[in-house]
This record gives sequence, structure tokens and C-alpha cells, in this order.
Amino acid sequence: MTKNQRDVNSGVNRSFGRILLCNDDGIDAVGLRVLRAIAHSLSDDVWVVAPVQNHSGASRSITLRRDVEIKDVAHQEFSVSGTPADCIIFAVNKILDKRPDLVLSGVNHGMNVGDDVLYSGTVAAAMEATLAGIPAIALSQQGGRENREEYQVAEAHGASLVQHLWNSGWPDRLVPNVNFPKGDPDTIKGMMVSTTDQHKFGDIIEDGAKAGHFRLGPLISKPDASPGSDRAAIRDGWIAMTPLGMDLTAHQQIFEFEPLSF
Repeated sequence: MTKNQRDVNSGVNRSFGRILLCNDDGIDAVGLRVLRAIAHSLSDDVWVVAPVQNHSGASRSITLRRDVEIKDVAHQEFSVSGTPADCIIFAVNKILDKRPDLVLSGVNHGMNVGDDVLYSGTVAAAMEATLAGIPAIALSQQGGRENREEYQVAEAHGASLVQHLWNSGWPDRLVPNVNFPKGDPDTIKGMMVSTTDQHKFGDIIEDGAKAGHFRLGPLISKPDASPGSDRAAIRDGWIAMTPLGMDLTAHQQIFEFEPLSF
């Protein structure tokens, strides 16, 4: 991240330019309404481009071989009949008249922690923005569903946390992944920089509504959280922030493989 992208002095409150919002829970999601409030407290130029329906678990998929419909649903708000990654692509290249300065993705209905981030459409939208050279943050709320009261921690601390990250700055091709714990906002200790825990969705297969139809069953959460991980931070009353890298190369192991010549 270059200095002309933002002031890296964490002691200075920078004013925000254009902020683009996206999510994976859909244009009508409660978490997106929470994110609108957070963004409007930081900027007068806020845009929303979000999926028309829920795309949880879509990861970084994009829509190929079919049309994507874009609808103007309100002032500077658009729905897209595609994935979260589609929303960022169409926002930057079709909908907006100029690029945003920051993308905020979320606030997701539930946590995006551990290995689950590989499935997350919320994280995927932030990564797609990062690929386009736009700073982006993914935000999720533990326990968040349809009741706005479940987002008290995100509402209380979201704006100051985004401001803190923005002032501090972060390198290119990196996505801060933020997870808010549930509970009383006044009991939250602060933000803890954490690792991703080794934890994924449970692979339980249940029968579907018809013969030959099936669905993924209840999610399984392992009881223990690894020290220093995102799940441990949330358990202990911290907002977890995990820096996610875009480079999937295992650089430390790259020389352990012998080349092959033909």
C-alpha cells in the first residue's frame, strides 16, 4: 500500500472518500443495513452493490456462460443476480462512475473464522476488490442473523475499527478479516490480531426433500480454539482481525520438491 493511498500515521483520523459496500447474504440482509450505518458515519459517498439473494458459501466463484442482471434499487444502491465477486467486478467496471477508495464487505450473518474463510463469499468480495487494487475489509458478526440487536458489537465498534485499520494501513494483496464477538459492546476488550484457526464446516450429509436429493447438514464446531487464533480471540472477548494474504504459494516449502525434466 503506497503512501498516496492513505496516511499511514495511526494518530491521524483520515476522512474517507468513496466507500463501496458488498456482502454475501443479499441486498436485504440485516448485516448490510448495519454496514450502511457504519459507512455513512465515515463517508458522505457510500455505494452498495450486493447480490439479489443469499450467496453464503459461494467463495470466489464468478458467473460465466449466463447473463447477470443489475437493478437500481435505491439511491447509489444496486442489486446483482450474481455472486459477491461478481458484484465487485460489475461495480468497478460497470456501475460506479469512479473507483471507490475502500470496499467494506459484510457484516456477515455469523463468523468467518478458521478454514471456513475459504468458503466465505464475504471474504471473497473483499479479495476481489483487493485484486482490483482497492483496499478492502471483510467484517462478520458472531451469532448475527435476522435480529439487528445481535449486531450490537459491530454497530458499536465497527466505525472506529475501520478508521483504525485505515489509518494504520496494510500492504497490497492483503485483506483484514474482522470478526466481532457477540455480547455487550461495553465488555469488548479491543481488537486482537490473530491467526486463522484450523476449523472447518462439518461434512454431515442429510437427506433432501426428494429421493436422490441431499444437503449439507448441521455445522460442527470443534470445542477447542488454538492459542492466538481468531476463534480464541473471540472466545476471550476480543474483536479478531486476521490479515489474509492473496498469495497461496507455500514459499517455505517450494524447494522441497524436485523439478522434473522430460
